[in-house]
Amino acid sequence: MDLEGRFRRALKATANKFARALTSFEPTFGVSTYPERMVSYYYIQALAKALAPASVLLELPVTGKRGRNNHIDALVFNDCEVVVAEFKRAWTPSHWEDLARDLARLQSPVAREIREGFTDKRRRRSYVLLGADCWYRETANAWKSGSPAKRWNTPPSFLAAHRDYVRVYQGKGEDYDGYYFTWALSPFDEMAA
Repeated sequence: MDLEGRFRRALKATANKFARALTSFEPTFGVSTYPERMVSYYYIQALAKALAPASVLLELPVTGKRGRNNHIDALVFNDCEVVVAEFKRAWTPSHWEDLARDLARLQSPVAREIREGFTDKRRRRSYVLLGADCWYRETANAWKSGSPAKRWNTPPSFLAAHRDYVRVYQGKGEDYDGYYFTWALSPFDEMAA
């Protein structure tokens, strides 16, 4: 099975675990949303399961523009594949653009730096995963289809990626109709070179 299918199956299982945890404990009050770390935890679990046996490095330091300190949220790899992952809490449409900037940053010299960090020199199929969450099925459908929904527009740099979503839970309130994990997964040619 391809990585897209393995990841989707693993993310669906971890999203169900997140939903079960939320039935026992409400981590936020009022209109606050779940923190990015809480969301990225479940994405990273799914990546590790999809790439099992996998190694995981979090908040991996890399050099940014003009030598500034920078990081990537997660590097998940095995002997054959490597996934560089960035995550955002998407409670506003501008956060999708933030992910597009992350993608551009990863396609800079950062990609070479990550590739050179592997001391075993194995050739791995390389991917980038951009993960976000969202409320409303309409927003999740916009992410997957690439068609706009209200102010939500899928960034052009994501259109060639495999985009999908899974529902974390069905909504019951009048302010939302569900909570979703969305992602874009694509080969990372800059790292494979």
